[in-house]
Amino acid sequence: MNKKNILFVDDNENILSGIQRQLRPYREQWQLFFAHNGLQALDMLAKQPIDLIVSDMQMPEIRGDQLLKQVSELYPATVRMILSGYADDETLKAGLEVAHQYVSKPCSAEMLREVIAQVFKIQACVTNPKIISGIGDINQLPSLPKIYNELNAIITKENTTSRDIAEIFARDMVLSAKLLQLVNSPYFGLNRKISSLTEAINLIGVKKLNSLVLSAHVKSGFPVTNPQMQQYMEYIWQDAARVSDLSKLIALSEQQMEDRPDQAYLGGLLHNLGLLIFLSRDGDKLNALIDQTKNTQIPVSELETSIFGFNRCEAAAYVLSLWKIPPRVIEAILLQKTPNDSDYDGVNALTAVHTASCLLKPSVMEGCDRLFEIDLDFSYLERINKLERLTHWQSLAEKVLAHYADK
Repeated sequence: MNKKNILFVDDNENILSGIQRQLRPYREQWQLFFAHNGLQALDMLAKQPIDLIVSDMQMPEIRGDQLLKQVSELYPATVRMILSGYADDETLKAGLEVAHQYVSKPCSAEMLREVIAQVFKIQACVTNPKIISGIGDINQLPSLPKIYNELNAIITKENTTSRDIAEIFARDMVLSAKLLQLVNSPYFGLNRKISSLTEAINLIGVKKLNSLVLSAHVKSGFPVTNPQMQQYMEYIWQDAARVSDLSKLIALSEQQMEDRPDQAYLGGLLHNLGLLIFLSRDGDKLNALIDQTKNTQIPVSELETSIFGFNRCEAAAYVLSLWKIPPRVIEAILLQKTPNDSDYDGVNALTAVHTASCLLKPSVMEGCDRLFEIDLDFSYLERINKLERLTHWQSLAEKVLAHYADK
């Protein structure tokens, strides 16, 4: 196995020594390099291929975001990560514009190792020439709408009000209409009509707004125009709604903290993005896939790889990585059918999405059930010591099913 080269950049010698000590157990997988400033880092990059650069933000002479901007121009294949304890709004915004991932200090060795491992798994999809040729490079794919990044930035501010968010939504008539349509749907069961964006935002909750934007963007960015294929769309979005709700409930039931329940929700919402991408491409390959799912018992992931050159999970991971969706969310989608491929031994978004999608297989029409084929990995649940929690998660699944049956 070829070692991955990782360059850490920090002007604090104690930080670099601590990282070197923390990651020593992984020296068989990774070759570590260290630089004390941006100029030294650029000199190393000129002499040594680097797969991942991890930089502090506040450094003399060249700031972390300035360094990573140069790296993106000179070495575009190098994955870029910010590891910093300094994160005001402007600094965070500057870092996110040039980095694939932003990790806050202090960061445990286990979390740092997990994030790095996720990045390398995702990188394999981003650089896969079969995926690039089959789906399109970054210039051929829909980019995330500006409103998504604006919402991300404003939601992080403590003094943000619903009125502030409503002003952003008001600039996009389509999203405003979708927001009001959602809040007035039977899902909320209101006995009055809501016409105020501010009131709609208060009812839905700030955390779900970006998911709404993203799902609306996915639908418009990967349209399915063939009437024969549109029959599958109902099942994709039905499945997405239920799996996202259950994924978040599972994360909350396991006392997942901070933004982890929201990562699980987003992973569930987008877990079948890859299938949508296939459907939007249509053509002979998709017809061959559907035909073989009906006439063979070969696992669907294997059929997808043999026909397209990659499977739906890899397709989704590729697109989401270009959109800079958080790596934990991408990993949950990439490994949803093979969770034991993850090196992490704890509960995370992957655990929730894998379990939820297995427990909530959609009720489907004849002939398309195998498109949603996924089997619960009991060995994975046993490895992370959560097999005994399955009964509780099944009870949560029953509640979700009952909720949607009443809608």
